[in-house]
Amino acid sequence: MDLFGSDLPNGAVGAPAWPELPAEARAALTSLMTQLILDHAATTATPRAKEVGHDL
Repeated sequence: MDLFGSDLPNGAVGAPAWPELPAEARAALTSLMTQLILDHAATTATPRAKEVGHDL
């Protein structure tokens, strides 16, 4: 997936390109996306596997 490519869907017509955004906006968006990804990973993490008993 190319997040910053030139193939924009119809809903994004007129949206500025990533490099055209002010540095503050890029930093804020990067921070928000990072937090979103980390929050999602924390809530969907695979539970640790339980140790298998040694029944002989």
